[in-house]
Amino acid sequence: MLMSVEMVKYDPACSRFLNALIREWGGWRIVENGDGTAPQGCTHTLCLLLPASHAEISVPVMHHSMSGSHAFAYPMHISWDGGTPKPVTLPELAILLMREPDIGGRALPEAQRIFLTRVLDSAGAIAEVSQAAGVERPFAAGDPGFIEAEKALRFGHAVHPSPRSRDEFTNEDSRRYGPEYGNAFSLRWWAVDPVLLAGDSAAPVSAAQAARSLVALDPALVGRAEAEAGKELMPLHPWQAARLMQEPSIDALMRADRIRDLGLGDPQWRATTSLRTVYSADADWMLKFSLSLRLTNSRRLVEEHECARGLSVYRLLAGPVGQALEARCPGFHVMGEPAWLALRAPDGSIIKETMVSFRENPFRGAHQPKAAVLAALCERHQDDRYSHLADLVRRIAKAEGEAPERVAERWLGRFLQVAIAPFLIAQGDFGLLFGAHQQNLVLGLREGWPDRLYFRDCQGTGYVRSFLPRLREHLPEAGAAMDHVFGTQEAARIVGYYLFVNGAFPVVGALAAAGLGDEDRLFARFRAFVERLAAEPIEDRTCLDYLLSSPTIGAKGNFMISLGNINENTDVTDPLAGYVQLPNPLAKR
Repeated sequence: MLMSVEMVKYDPACSRFLNALIREWGGWRIVENGDGTAPQGCTHTLCLLLPASHAEISVPVMHHSMSGSHAFAYPMHISWDGGTPKPVTLPELAILLMREPDIGGRALPEAQRIFLTRVLDSAGAIAEVSQAAGVERPFAAGDPGFIEAEKALRFGHAVHPSPRSRDEFTNEDSRRYGPEYGNAFSLRWWAVDPVLLAGDSAAPVSAAQAARSLVALDPALVGRAEAEAGKELMPLHPWQAARLMQEPSIDALMRADRIRDLGLGDPQWRATTSLRTVYSADADWMLKFSLSLRLTNSRRLVEEHECARGLSVYRLLAGPVGQALEARCPGFHVMGEPAWLALRAPDGSIIKETMVSFRENPFRGAHQPKAAVLAALCERHQDDRYSHLADLVRRIAKAEGEAPERVAERWLGRFLQVAIAPFLIAQGDFGLLFGAHQQNLVLGLREGWPDRLYFRDCQGTGYVRSFLPRLREHLPEAGAAMDHVFGTQEAARIVGYYLFVNGAFPVVGALAAAGLGDEDRLFARFRAFVERLAAEPIEDRTCLDYLLSSPTIGAKGNFMISLGNINENTDVTDPLAGYVQLPNPLAKR
């Protein structure tokens, strides 16, 4: 189907939806434009074949990526029975897809309705934040601070049909608590009967002491807390606290004076990209809260076994294993999660909705290190083929008087060494599997260049089974019933998805989309990096061999999980079951 020449714009909502769709569905093709009728700047066209509707949809492709990091534009067009193409919107496309047996036929009607609602809500949220953000380009002028870079991730997961859907949030909730708006807000504090408080700590201080240290930062709150002799202090996310106070069981405890509401502290906290983890530049800790809402594929409640994993990883890395890893990778820093708190119900059970995990905060004080979450760096601007990473590379090139393409290649090389090598070493020589996807990789920057890597979210850490005997010498509970334990082949596939498909490959896509390098050349440098690492003496070479020799690489499918209304935290027992196979851009062709 041909389209007339017209102006197109990059569409972040459409790109995320389509990249997720075509990862898992076969009813499409991408064709090269060569007849002069394609929109300006679009070298390819995505064609979606919808036989149930006797229709074909054409989407301009602003960047065609070897790794699946395509950039799609609008307007899209639909042709009914080969007729004249007419514009079609993303909601209209989503409804048409529900008619296709191999898409809509895989979900119950109620799940379809929920899916369509989330797609609509997400697209609206993206449009709203796009208008609010305007032309903000924080990486063009210098290296932003940690929380400014968190705000720069405006549109959410790059391969998801509804990355900005938040089922239980109102628009006002998103504006108040959403990281993309960057607004400061106050925490809610409760004073609770000590017998109602559950928690644990592997840090030099108890979880209760860690909480009191945060209260000490707020002069207005200190007086209220001091008046509550005999009670312990509990921080809560204000949105979650408002919901909890409507629960009859919590109301009963408050009426019995076993919980006292101290109110709100000063507005000095801001959400990070995960939304439920909050940050203050003055605090030693970030706080990861339970929130009773669904984000992307999961309901975001903190689980006790996740907190236990955080403590185990902290203990392991505080000993000889961590010291050896640091010696091998001196620029690699794991942000520990060594403490947690929660309330107990009168029957002794833990109230999951009250759980809060304490995470180390290396980005505090007036002279905090500059750092940016990788997902924000790779995010393309609205109506543009450039990204924050492209802005950063062009800034370096201007400052150093070097060609941007040359800087892009050097930057990629430095990034691979600083941010990717430590995880391959941790897996291959230590048997540690970190969930190293884009939102968990925080890249330390020095004048734009990758300087060190901060990893966050230890609660998803797993182990390679063959390393367990050695790890148990330092951490006897390693590989316990609730731990993630995988064989070498499974571990290779997990690293392949999280670290490469969802971590490093989008870096290449962002550079290439901005005209800062050819993907073939950039992936050739990428492969050379993996080959050099493979030439070193690494104990478990399974992952490196998989990356270099497998013609395909597994990736998680977010579209069908979302369409089926599946909660990954509770409904998925085998994380590899939903993987689909993508062409491996590192394999020799």
